[in-house]
Amino acid sequence: MRLIFFILLLVNVAVFGYFSHRDQGAANLKPQRPPVNADRIRLANSADAPGMPGTVAPKLLCMEWSGFKPEEIDQAQQALDKLALGDKLTRPKVDEYWLYIPPLKSKKEAEKKLEELAGLGIDDGQLVEDTGKWRWAISFAAHPSEEAAIVRLNQLKEKGVKSAKLLKRDAAGNAFHILQADAKLSTELNQLKSAYAGTELKEIECKIP
Repeated sequence: MRLIFFILLLVNVAVFGYFSHRDQGAANLKPQRPPVNADRIRLANSADAPGMPGTVAPKLLCMEWSGFKPEEIDQAQQALDKLALGDKLTRPKVDEYWLYIPPLKSKKEAEKKLEELAGLGIDDGQLVEDTGKWRWAISFAAHPSEEAAIVRLNQLKEKGVKSAKLLKRDAAGNAFHILQADAKLSTELNQLKSAYAGTELKEIECKIP
């Protein structure tokens, strides 16, 4: 009996050794994960991940700059052009009502017409010398409202200027719209505004074309 006991003990030891060696070999064959570089690990910040929940985008404004005197509008346009705003800058069109005498055949005839007008006490006519379909026309003031233009037209006709006409047309307005202005641009616009007393710079509803 003692002999049988020792034989069974040796068998168990052998079986245990076999399986232990097999498991160790299998573990050595498993692919090893690359070491983690702790110095490269950092927590994500909402500022580093645009578009992720919690990201706060910079506020963009649409603004209107208006209230210019007639002689200031071109200067303001040049100042804004230096900011290279591209499509962000618009100058909305407005309706105006233009009084004119249709183009005459030549500059000589147009100048003769101006002399006739002066004889009637009308001295606000201007000769149009630009190339195009209005060349040698006589231009009177343009009015922002039809009512005011009609009043002036009737005055001209009462003085005998039967050829005077009224035309409604689009014209560049007396204001600028600046789209998608960030904080830096808003500061620059306020600095420009300080040079034009009486003008107004305000936030408006964004209507991006």
